[in-house]
Amino acid sequence: MTRIAWIELRRSNARVVAVLIVALTWIALLTGVSSWDRQWTRFANYHASAVFVLVPIVLAGGAMLGRRERRTRADELLGSTARPRWQRITPAAAAMGVAVVAAHLFVFATGGVLVARSTDYTSVMSMLVPLSDAVILLGAAWLGLAAGRAWTSPLLPPALAAAALLGQLGLTFLEAPGEMTRLDNLILVPQPPIYDWETVTGRALLGHLALGIGLALAGFLLAAARRWPARVVAVPVAVAGIVAAAYIPGAGQAGRYAVDHDAQRLVCRGAVCVTAVHDRQLPTVVPEATRALTLLAKLPGAPTRAVEQRAATVYIPGEADPASLADGPKTIEFTLDQETGQPGPHLVEDLVWGAGATRPACEHSEDVAFAAAGAWLLGTDTITTDNSIPGGPFDNQVRATVQQLRRAPAAEQARRVTAVRDAAATCTTGLAAILTGKEHG
Repeated sequence: MTRIAWIELRRSNARVVAVLIVALTWIALLTGVSSWDRQWTRFANYHASAVFVLVPIVLAGGAMLGRRERRTRADELLGSTARPRWQRITPAAAAMGVAVVAAHLFVFATGGVLVARSTDYTSVMSMLVPLSDAVILLGAAWLGLAAGRAWTSPLLPPALAAAALLGQLGLTFLEAPGEMTRLDNLILVPQPPIYDWETVTGRALLGHLALGIGLALAGFLLAAARRWPARVVAVPVAVAGIVAAAYIPGAGQAGRYAVDHDAQRLVCRGAVCVTAVHDRQLPTVVPEATRALTLLAKLPGAPTRAVEQRAATVYIPGEADPASLADGPKTIEFTLDQETGQPGPHLVEDLVWGAGATRPACEHSEDVAFAAAGAWLLGTDTITTDNSIPGGPFDNQVRATVQQLRRAPAAEQARRVTAVRDAAATCTTGLAAILTGKEHG
């Protein structure tokens, strides 16, 4: 049977389907290569996003293979042999399954070479994502094979592909805007994680695995069973896989992703620390953060450590940002770009913004005072951060505040900036007035 399966692999359309999988997946990956080539979690998510298109392609490919016997009018001849039907089906099913799974994993392996060159941290759970998706593609191939054996119309393959695409799109319209329900677990392109230290949960992987196994078993039963009772069993098997995929992970991002505490482990050089998942960025961050700490040291009670910010829980769209992990006193936090995992061009400015103030979620904004305090430390009249837009009325306010601050004696200037930094921790209002010396009148 192995020899027959090898012949099927060489002579059937399995190789064409495999080439399409490789080509389409790489097209999807190359559209955003700068966003995934540095982290395994991001790469796994981008790689999995192609499954949305691959499932329709694989369904159509399986249907074309299933149509072969009747299309060539060899079904009666093959049916007259003494071999059971499942034995005649297995080589073709195995060839298509091997081609689909191998092509999907091949792209992950080749793309992983780029990722491995840019990071020393490997997310084990992320490495399992392509395995669960490969089982889903296997199930789609065998369902297509069963459909092709049942209906020989040449319109069947494109009809199956269109139905799969429309079914995926339809799932996105069955829920209220902004809400995430268990139906999201059936969408093959899930909401991606926000932070690099978020990893897929075992429940989410198990849900995808259940879906793939249910579809594969149903497809093989429909294609190989000769009697109707055995074929009828395929329906509850497929339904069970779909229900399990919807309910096992739970609802929302908290069921699909979890914080990988090992990825959040700090890797330090001196007083500067980044997370383990961003350890390759440490040489770039250290000189910038060290300069910022030196500037902040002009003030009494200044921070002595700069640490990458880490979230205590996963990010949930539509809700407030998760709380940060506490890093102790005299520690200032910085963030890395959420798209690339790299520091922004204005890391020093970001760190001295507010003179190292601890900034809780206050209801009011004190950006003018924070910008003026940072500009004073830098010895400039204005400041540009990774989140600000240079120029305009805001810069004029900052410039005027800094100029008034510098009219005071040097010791008084330092006292005022320190007072702003300390007052920010209690959400005190009117901080710009402190810098200009008008807080009392």
